[in-house]
Amino acid sequence: MALPVEKMFAFARYLSWADLQSSLFEIEMGNQPNSSDADACREHEWRWFGLMCYWYASLHVVVEAWDKLGFTDPIINRLLAHPMDYRTLLRRYRNAVFHYQDSVLSPKIIELLKTGTVHVWWVRALHDEMVRSFNEHLASLVVTDEQRSELRESIRSIVNWYPYSEARSADSLERTLAGAHQMLSEHGDECSEERANLERSLKSAKALLLEGRRNWATLRTEILRQAGIE
Repeated sequence: MALPVEKMFAFARYLSWADLQSSLFEIEMGNQPNSSDADACREHEWRWFGLMCYWYASLHVVVEAWDKLGFTDPIINRLLAHPMDYRTLLRRYRNAVFHYQDSVLSPKIIELLKTGTVHVWWVRALHDEMVRSFNEHLASLVVTDEQRSELRESIRSIVNWYPYSEARSADSLERTLAGAHQMLSEHGDECSEERANLERSLKSAKALLLEGRRNWATLRTEILRQAGIE
């Protein structure tokens, strides 16, 4: 399915915003305050909850765009058709976040949260698979490496983001390695000690990338399993 360019950029924008919220949420979750500092703990809890709310709400906007643009993907289709109807709960959660509510903690938010940890896996899986599927869609539009590079730069120039095929860190490392190899091919003394050291470093980084990909494949399988997708 070939989308008009403007619609493709618009979808990328909404998905990038959801991914930004997800990234900020993960960073905050990694910031563990001193347990003896009650004020810091409350601040941390309020920050991660607020970031989570905006991530969840932003993700439902992506789901709406997904439907409107006619995207389809076997794994995402199964996630959206989950028997627990998390899709409806996520929509109501979005409404509670983006529409004014009279209560501090709306029942529309509680409905999703009270389903327990399974919904956490479902949201995580849906987010990751949306990014993965859009990456694959963009890859299907191009044939050559030059076209792929031009498409990436076009989207990044508009939304300063591009969907990754695996984890964010793996995608970042892969692009860094590609840039380093390109630099070596264009510059430098092929026989210098500095070049040899750099090539050894790149070899080590490539090994880390391969290990990271294996770990991500294992984690993805577990996330989908926990979300009810075997």
